[in-house]
Amino acid sequence: MSDPRPRTKSASRAPAPAGRAAAAPPRHAARRAAPAAIAAAPQPAAERAALALWLGLIALALARAALAFVPNMWGWGLNLHRFLAAPVAWLPWAIAALALAPRLARAIQPIAARAGAAIAGRGALAPIACAIAAALLVSAMPDQVRYVGDFLIRQGTVEEAVKPANVWPQALPLDVFLHFTVPTIAANGGIVDANGAARLMGALEAAALAALAIAFARALALEGGAALAAAFVVFFGGTLGMFTGYSKAFSELVVLVAAGGVFGLRAIRNGRGLLALGFAVAVALTLHRSALGLLPAALFAWAAWLRAHGGAAAWRKPGPLAAVALPAIALAVMAPRILHILLHVDPVHFASPEVAAAGGPLRAAFAGTRPADMLNLVLMLSPIAILIPALALALGRGLPRAREAVFLALLALPFVAMMPAIHPANGMFRDWDDFAATGEALALLAAWLVGESLRAAPRRAWIASAVALAVAAPSVQWLAHHTDIARGIARVEAAMREPPARAASERGRAWDYLGTRSYQLERWSEAADDFKRAAETSPSPRMLQQWALAATMAGRLREAQDAYHLQLAKEPGSASGWLGLAAVSSRIPDFRECRRALNELLRIAPGDPEATRQLQALDAEEARRAAGGTAPARGAPGK
Repeated sequence: MSDPRPRTKSASRAPAPAGRAAAAPPRHAARRAAPAAIAAAPQPAAERAALALWLGLIALALARAALAFVPNMWGWGLNLHRFLAAPVAWLPWAIAALALAPRLARAIQPIAARAGAAIAGRGALAPIACAIAAALLVSAMPDQVRYVGDFLIRQGTVEEAVKPANVWPQALPLDVFLHFTVPTIAANGGIVDANGAARLMGALEAAALAALAIAFARALALEGGAALAAAFVVFFGGTLGMFTGYSKAFSELVVLVAAGGVFGLRAIRNGRGLLALGFAVAVALTLHRSALGLLPAALFAWAAWLRAHGGAAAWRKPGPLAAVALPAIALAVMAPRILHILLHVDPVHFASPEVAAAGGPLRAAFAGTRPADMLNLVLMLSPIAILIPALALALGRGLPRAREAVFLALLALPFVAMMPAIHPANGMFRDWDDFAATGEALALLAAWLVGESLRAAPRRAWIASAVALAVAAPSVQWLAHHTDIARGIARVEAAMREPPARAASERGRAWDYLGTRSYQLERWSEAADDFKRAAETSPSPRMLQQWALAATMAGRLREAQDAYHLQLAKEPGSASGWLGLAAVSSRIPDFRECRRALNELLRIAPGDPEATRQLQALDAEEARRAAGGTAPARGAPGK
């Protein structure tokens, strides 16, 4: 088997004769000629790892099929088949499952090998073609459900021209520029609307991720099926949902984590990616505070580069110095802002009332459904990252202990370590965007293990196609699911109705979303039901008024009147609440309640023209009815 390491001038020299120790090179020469990685895993260890990979893929495929028939949401990271049209659910699953059969997999192995050869080659054709395909994929499947994270809030901020500082004060400058300034300019110029701007940016980012996935395989000098499998693992995952219309920094952070992995590997292996790594980290630090998680891996990459390639004062050149200066300057500039956010905004994610009620951060980290949710998050975001421990154990002492392994582990560790500490306001089921960078970091580590295992186990090369399809199928299904409003809403409802029981705050926010989305779609009766359920757990004045408005539009006037009464009991100074109560009472008709509401409105806002007009119309209507009229006059209350 050929040596997978990149060849250098020193590596091309003839080895010392057997049985004779080679003369020790000078110290600086040794640094310049140091190989970037040790030899690949021994074949027996790689065979075990490849077998573990195959068995793990079988287990995941069976779990996806079985959970399609289980009426609970404990396995929401695997049970997506329940919420897909039958062809979309079972056709991709069947193709991926058939690829797990050794005989069939060996039959398609030549195709996988040719595709891998194109990925492993040095030309630009493969990256360009894959980038275009990635952009078309996410463009063809826009997120219509819009449930993830702050989707509706972020888009609404642009549509209503609200200052970002008033809605998302935690956003860093680059986040505001990319997700408010640019979309606003595009919308005002009539180019695209807010959602169109987010989708266009997402398509570009998906294209960049596809190109980086190929660069990852090339950085590891993988070939054939191993290159194909590794590239697919890096690209395909639930993280692709970040590129279908979601306008938040987490989408760019996925790409920057992948970029950090690729450029860090290049810096370690051949010394040529250090400046790009520094630039990626610097950009990330101006984008989102969680980019701090990139620093340990970046520091390790710089130290490894210094040891292997920094001899003869190479570290004094402008490139290496800039590679350190760029993130250092970015960190120095952004540190006060990041510190302010950590101290004054983020406590809601780390020390919320729910955390206190659970007994503090340590107990709350794994309380309730959180262990299952974290497992489901990993399964959703990176379909085979769950197999990382099994692959590492199977390799055992044969695990390649190259510096690149440590680098990729350090890249993933900060993000993984923070998962138990983060308590998203809407719960992990909805706020999975908070962990998208974690999924990409795990995907890089999983791709490295897969690539090294298949590289050193040529007899198991047929597993490469199974890996590629095992990650592509569920990822495309997630995209398809997000385009289906009815099934997307059904999945959210199932998560709120079925086991496991969710916290009251999480249920309230989910029903609030469902009401808002139904209202936007003019499904008035459904919106009223959803807001009513939201008000049962979160009876805020806003929620109660939303319920009243939806019930009014649905023609459920007595229900709307009751909702306004509940709202005004909590918020007696609400002018909009009294006006709404007057309007719905006049339509019932309940003129006495209508008059009371209008009088209260005039008490709050003396001389209000609408209240004055309504009172005059009410006086006229009551006088006309007293005179024997039947149908209400034009413009009268109740008309």
